[in-house]
Amino acid sequence: MKSITNKKPLFIALGLATLLAGCGVQDKTETPDFNSYTDVNQKKEAFFDYIRPHVEHQNQLISEQRKELLDIAKDFKGDELTGSDLDDVSDIAKQYRYEPKQFGPKELKELLSRVDTIPENLVLIQAANESGWGTSRFAREANNFFGEWCFSKGCGVVPNQRAAGKTHEVAKFDNVEGSVASYVKNLNTNNAYAHFRELRADYRTKHQEPTAEQLIHGLDNYSERGNEYIRDILAMLRHNQKFLKQS
Repeated sequence: MKSITNKKPLFIALGLATLLAGCGVQDKTETPDFNSYTDVNQKKEAFFDYIRPHVEHQNQLISEQRKELLDIAKDFKGDELTGSDLDDVSDIAKQYRYEPKQFGPKELKELLSRVDTIPENLVLIQAANESGWGTSRFAREANNFFGEWCFSKGCGVVPNQRAAGKTHEVAKFDNVEGSVASYVKNLNTNNAYAHFRELRADYRTKHQEPTAEQLIHGLDNYSERGNEYIRDILAMLRHNQKFLKQS
């Protein structure tokens, strides 16, 4: 697994993720001991089976919000939203760190680029990569499967190899649901992943369901390794196809 110290110190909106994690499919539990598996294939299957329900749950929540927005957009007439439609859209927008002064067609389009699902296989492969198939210290001690950082003292786990003068910690979550929710929210709100959201929106405009392989190319800012990181994730995705649902 790539060292967490290679990751850019991007802002992680943990508080925003709590909204989605609060109604999760799992209470506070210990992460399974993936180190105990001697069969590599069984280990991979067990890891994906452990993460997958939480990915499905987060995507379901997002799909419901997206449907509400699409219904409002379909009936929208005029220059800007008003009344209950404006209230509903504004409530969703706040969760996605988007608060324009008004909501017209342009603003709705931007919000819809954020309120969208993440391909399940992309989430699973990144979780496997960032957590060493659930065996990393941060997965075991902090339920952190995506190498996300936080920046207030005591907010997480201090990396053993943190450079002198650095203050970041690796974010700690009550359960895997919280980790998945934070990762999804990060991709959907952080300015560093605007390219990811633009790619996804382009496929939506063409009435296509974007795949993991297509959207991986929008993750150039996920690691300081840039394109090298993307190549690694692509290779890992292709190598583990037999363990993933085909989409």
